[in-house]
Amino acid sequence: MSCFRKAPAAAVMHHAYLGGLLEHTLNLMEMALRVIPLYPKLSLELVLGGLFLHDIGKAKELSYETAIAYTDEGQLVGHIVQAVIWIEKKADAVAERSGKPFPDQLRWVLKHIILSHHGKYEFGSPKLPAIPEAIAIHYLDNLDAKVNMFVAEIDNDRDPASHWTNYNRAVETRIYKPDVMGVRGEAG
Repeated sequence: MSCFRKAPAAAVMHHAYLGGLLEHTLNLMEMALRVIPLYPKLSLELVLGGLFLHDIGKAKELSYETAIAYTDEGQLVGHIVQAVIWIEKKADAVAERSGKPFPDQLRWVLKHIILSHHGKYEFGSPKLPAIPEAIAIHYLDNLDAKVNMFVAEIDNDRDPASHWTNYNRAVETRIYKPDVMGVRGEAG
């Protein structure tokens, strides 16, 4: 948990700063507490658990002692596979400690959430979301990441006189900077 609290959520894309992983995870869990009750056929507990675990492997995937970079293991294994490995180990440990088998379906669903949270194969998901909770987690994750990227792009823009940022490949657009509603303070 010490590493989880300090780790960035990414090397470059979103929440790419110390504590970014914790901030991103807390944002997602707060969003779920507001959104998931609108969908009473979804398990809030499963969504919260999935959100907590979805990027936990980044605590091992990224190094951040002097600069944010990928560890060798992170580059070779990745955060998605690392999280699935940890779920397997923890489920086995719970079964051993309790003397009862960890429920297979819960194990499969938790692993599925991790494996599908990027939402598309081209974004690194080994699986596509196949349960309602997994698709909710994907979109909550994507929303928080993209909003963070837009705000950071505006905040870090080097041309304060321009109304537009440079083109950002990750979001496939230039971002309009003026704060027409006056909520971002000094930015724009």
